[in-house]
Amino acid sequence: MPRRWIVCALLSTTCSWAASFDRPLSTKIVDLGPSEYSSGSRARVRCVFFAGFMVKEVDLGEKGASRLAILPGAKARGTRCKQAQDKSELVINPDEWSGYFKGVRNGLVFFDADDGVNGGMGFAVYEAKTAKKIFSDSAVGDLQFAERPDNLVAIRYTRLIQVDCVLPTDPPACWERVSKDLGLVKPAPDCKAGYEKSAQALAKGRCEAQKGADAQCIEEETALARKQTDVSPSVIVYPAEVVLEGTPVAKPLAGDLRCWPAD
Repeated sequence: MPRRWIVCALLSTTCSWAASFDRPLSTKIVDLGPSEYSSGSRARVRCVFFAGFMVKEVDLGEKGASRLAILPGAKARGTRCKQAQDKSELVINPDEWSGYFKGVRNGLVFFDADDGVNGGMGFAVYEAKTAKKIFSDSAVGDLQFAERPDNLVAIRYTRLIQVDCVLPTDPPACWERVSKDLGLVKPAPDCKAGYEKSAQALAKGRCEAQKGADAQCIEEETALARKQTDVSPSVIVYPAEVVLEGTPVAKPLAGDLRCWPAD
């Protein structure tokens, strides 16, 4: 099958963009045929054009895009969307970040991680002009952009951090260190509910996989899951905001503080 070019108009219903991200001038997708790595999937090149640069994603069906790149400059708009690497491409080092294109805001390019971890999704932010990474973190749910009079890009999100201790078993010492590191001036969260929910979900999944989700299976697997989750490092989740200039630092906001065990 020949490669197909699909051009997304600005108001096309086939191109979905979060309202908080800048709308692209256009998007082109090149179909490369069936993926060699994922049955039923198709390899493709996606080129997303903005004023002054283009973002390219080469997805061959493996976990994470095969290549993420930014083509800066006004001429990027006339660049052909193709799998081959253009000499002007600033390629994102896969050892630094691997994932998929997420969106653009005021000349900053956002990428998602290639998979979620601990119930959250990693994201990274790069400068379009230089392809330099300026920030990365992990979030639960969507990113929201905060309006600022200085026009700097600020994002608010539910931040997810895995810590190196187990809050339910050593709450005073663990929380003293964690809260100081994260700047959280709050009482330690009650992690028991989060740990118990995780254990029950783990037990239910195991029983369903065995096609025996009866009461006895749930009881036995829940007891085993509790032993496993009870020693897992804690994941802390809380509202945060970061202003993307200089050396960005995520700062806590008012809101719920939650906790559950790491995967």
